[in-house]
Amino acid sequence: MSSNADVLFHSCAIGLGMKIEMIKLSVLVAYFSRMIPLFLSTPIWSVKVDDECNDQRMSILTELGKIIWTVMTSEGRSEARLWLCETISTISSLSSREHRELFLDLLSSKSDRHSVAAQLWQMIFEKRPQMAGSILARKSHMLERFFEGHPRRILQWFENFSVAGEHQKGAKALSQFAFVNRDICWEELEWKGKHGQSPAVVATKPHYFLDLDVQRTVENLLDNVPEFWSSKEFSDSLKGGEILFIDKKFFINLFLDLMFKEHLEELWKVIDKFLMEESFSYLCQHLLIILDDTALSFFLRKIHDVLRKKALNFDSPSYWLEILLSKCSDKVAIDQLLLLNALYTKGRQLLRLVHTEEAKEEKRE
Repeated sequence: MSSNADVLFHSCAIGLGMKIEMIKLSVLVAYFSRMIPLFLSTPIWSVKVDDECNDQRMSILTELGKIIWTVMTSEGRSEARLWLCETISTISSLSSREHRELFLDLLSSKSDRHSVAAQLWQMIFEKRPQMAGSILARKSHMLERFFEGHPRRILQWFENFSVAGEHQKGAKALSQFAFVNRDICWEELEWKGKHGQSPAVVATKPHYFLDLDVQRTVENLLDNVPEFWSSKEFSDSLKGGEILFIDKKFFINLFLDLMFKEHLEELWKVIDKFLMEESFSYLCQHLLIILDDTALSFFLRKIHDVLRKKALNFDSPSYWLEILLSKCSDKVAIDQLLLLNALYTKGRQLLRLVHTEEAKEEKRE
């Protein structure tokens, strides 16, 4: 443990009360039974300190921290990081505007902005696809390259004709555009039968569109009818966002280019709105898990900048973390915070890890 172990464990012993004492006691039963009296007594941090006694206590605390850390990270740090992200997500002293600014700050970091933005668009696709669909609808001409040379994508979007004539997705756009613009489009329709169909016949029997050779027809539109890709009919088919699920990776990359290369303001407005309207808990649970330690530390420092200026909510289950971040976030390393959070919030899991480790040691012996 680092030289800041005193900050960590003093907070643990003084600020967290009986709950943390009992968790420590349980761990000590397995490892340091001789230290039980230390944690059953309340530490006294007065001006007059017995240096030798204090050094001994700090030595024991540091050794204890190392052992718990070893047990806790025996299968890697990922679970401990997940526990911390869960606790951060319960912070309740932030307004919607404040938590929006925290996540926008992550998007200003050159090292992390692409990964954070990509995760954000993934979240938007899954929870509010219409928000992304509305952007595609206004930029529908850009989807020509999405379909060029991709028969599977063409069929997934345009081969949605129905017997009842209630065509869906791209099929609806194609049929509507073909009728409205039959002077420039109808000849581009390719039929599977020996002869084509006239607009008059298909108008009375819309199920005839089921005989359309969709792939060849759309390829003709790509080559010869550029007006289709900017048409109201095609644009309207994109508004619901269903097209995003044909190839989410393609659209995430498209939106990243529009954000960071073309600096399209519309996309930033969508991000801004999404961050404002979604809960801090939901955003933390989906965004913090992708951050490395440097980015997570940056995020916690930003929380510190907000919390140190306001009254805290002591009814929150994360009040101890809010106090710690507001007072000394720059003095506690991520590893220390992972350990403190595990001790306070995941006592049973730590005990299970201890018992598992004990069982492994017994087998080795």
